[in-house]
Amino acid sequence: MAKLSQKFHILKSFFTTTSKNLNQKQAYQILFFGSDKFSVASLKALINESKNPETFVKSIEVVVPPDKKTGRGYKEITSSQVKIFAQEHDLKIHEAPPKSLEGWKIQTPTNFDIGVVVSFGYFLTPSILESFSKGALNVHPSLLPKYRGASPIQYAILNNDKITGITIQELHHEIFDAGKILRQITHDIPQNSTYITLEYLLATKGAELLIDTLRKFNYYKKNAKEQDASKITKAPKIKKEMSKIKWSQISAQQLEQLYRAISHQYPLSTKFNNKIIQLHNISLPSVSQHLLIQPGKPLEPGTIIIHYPKQLTPIVYAICADGNVITFNSVKVEGKKEVSTLDWINGYQVKSKETKFEE
Repeated sequence: MAKLSQKFHILKSFFTTTSKNLNQKQAYQILFFGSDKFSVASLKALINESKNPETFVKSIEVVVPPDKKTGRGYKEITSSQVKIFAQEHDLKIHEAPPKSLEGWKIQTPTNFDIGVVVSFGYFLTPSILESFSKGALNVHPSLLPKYRGASPIQYAILNNDKITGITIQELHHEIFDAGKILRQITHDIPQNSTYITLEYLLATKGAELLIDTLRKFNYYKKNAKEQDASKITKAPKIKKEMSKIKWSQISAQQLEQLYRAISHQYPLSTKFNNKIIQLHNISLPSVSQHLLIQPGKPLEPGTIIIHYPKQLTPIVYAICADGNVITFNSVKVEGKKEVSTLDWINGYQVKSKETKFEE
């Protein structure tokens, strides 16, 4: 009986040790690269996953861009949102160099299994990628190979797409967003989405897909597929010049889409009385076009129309290249505070169908 009991304890010890070893094989040391709000959602999901009893996360360390000098006179120091979030959760943080990771080596004794890159903005060099025993993956908010580049969410809105999605891809050694696809899901774009609302939606979906992918990482890595090069489209970085309204070249719908896509970063602007003026809360009109523009001589693009509904505040519109109009609720003239359109038309004696924005 004593011998049977001894054998039982030996077997129990063996299976317990084996189970621990199996679990240990599935626990990854992760190095997370990120910067903005979109990145934070995935980092938060990894931290939450690390608290599960059977988690695949052994450890998390974070790489962030360097702090920036901002504000008047560049006297304020601003950290990335990922850095702030990582500090709040006591994660070890590594700061990347200002412009490139070429020649950069992370100063840590940790041998990382997986690199997770989410909205980081740097190209990871082959030497960095090769340092991960299991490889590196990226959460990208588009249906790759569509919208390779820094601004896939903005271009989905700019192009009035109805469907977008999330791609989990491997990191390519030479080209941005050209890695093999591990996972991909589609998602409808809600009507009137702005960059901020769509970013939040896709950040949440991306974080969920990241965790699900890492749970079965070996399987998805083994079955990863090459991107279809014939379907590549680009989504380059948004530039400030895009926010300058060219009334003679843009339709009302395109202007409204531009507003929803980039105004969080660069408010749309035009010229008025030889000064820069920003237009805020741009939308398409809720009234019929024929109520605003009477038959007769066509109005030039940029012309301002003021509509006076009964017992309501005047509504201000502007003509676009296609003859249709947009409306806006407030303005900010260069060197002045933002004011309502009512205060603006009264203060600057704006006359309907006579006053015109300049290009």
